[in-house]
Amino acid sequence: MDDVRMMRPAEAADALGVSLARLRRLAACGRLVTVRTLGGHRRYREDDVLALQRWLQSRRAIGA
Repeated sequence: MDDVRMMRPAEAADALGVSLARLRRLAACGRLVTVRTLGGHRRYREDDVLALQRWLQSRRAIGA
C-alpha cells in the first residue's frame, strides 16, 4: 500500500469544516471514500479529504 496519510473522522471533519454527521453523509452518498481498519474504525485518505475540500470550497464560492 502507498504512503498516503489516513485521517480519523474528527480530523477529516475539522479539515472540511463540517460536523461528524455531515462527514458520514458525504461518505454514504459516495463523495468521500471510507477505509475501515482491521478493528473496524473509519479512516479517510488525506488526499481524498483535500480533494473534497476543494470541491466544497468551489461550491461555496459559486453559491450552490
